[in-house]
Amino acid sequence: MSSASTRKVIPMREVCILIALLLAVALCVPTAAQQAAEDMTKSVIVTLHYKDGTVTPVGSRVVYGPPPDNLANSDMLVNLVGKNDAVIGSYGIEDPRVMYFDNGAVLESDVQFTVILPFDATAGRVDLFDGATKEKLASADVTGAVSQFCASHTEDPDCGGSAIPVIVYGAAALVILIAGAVVYFVLKRRTGSGSQESR
Repeated sequence: MSSASTRKVIPMREVCILIALLLAVALCVPTAAQQAAEDMTKSVIVTLHYKDGTVTPVGSRVVYGPPPDNLANSDMLVNLVGKNDAVIGSYGIEDPRVMYFDNGAVLESDVQFTVILPFDATAGRVDLFDGATKEKLASADVTGAVSQFCASHTEDPDCGGSAIPVIVYGAAALVILIAGAVVYFVLKRRTGSGSQESR
C-alpha cells in the first residue's frame, strides 16, 4: 500500500472517532438530565392518628422519592388542596384500621398511619374523607412542611432553584470530549507526519 493511500485512511478513522464521541455525548447528557429530574421527585407524607372514630393530624414532612400508586383503593379518599383551596389531586387509600394476619384480618380502633402524596409546592393542606359516605374525617396543614423543605433545599427546581447545574454538566462533558478528540487528532497527525518523514 502506498503512502498516499495510507494518508486517506487515517482521516476517515479520525472522523469516525469524533462522530462516536459526539454520539456518546448526545446519549449521556440527556440520560444524566433525566436521572437528575428523577432524583428530584418528591412526596408529601402526612401522619394521622385514628382513635375511636376520630382522626387527628400528627405531623407532615416532604421527602425525596415517588409516592405509591393508590389508584385502586377507595376505602378512604385523600385530597391534596392548594393554598387557594383548589384540589390539586385526589387519591384513594386502604382503610388503615384493617390489620391483616395469616389467618384473617381485624379492624383496629386505635391506629397511627401515613398518607403519601405527590409533592406540589403550592399545596396548603391534605383532606381525608370516608370513601363510602364522603364525610370529611380530618384536615392536615402541610404549608409548614413544604416551607421547611424548600428552605433546606433551595437548589430544588420546585422550590425556585435552577436546572443550570445539569446544563453546565452537559456543556462541560461536551467540551472535555471535544478537547480530547482534538488532542488525539493532533497527536495522531504528528505521529503520522513523523513516520512519513522517516521513510
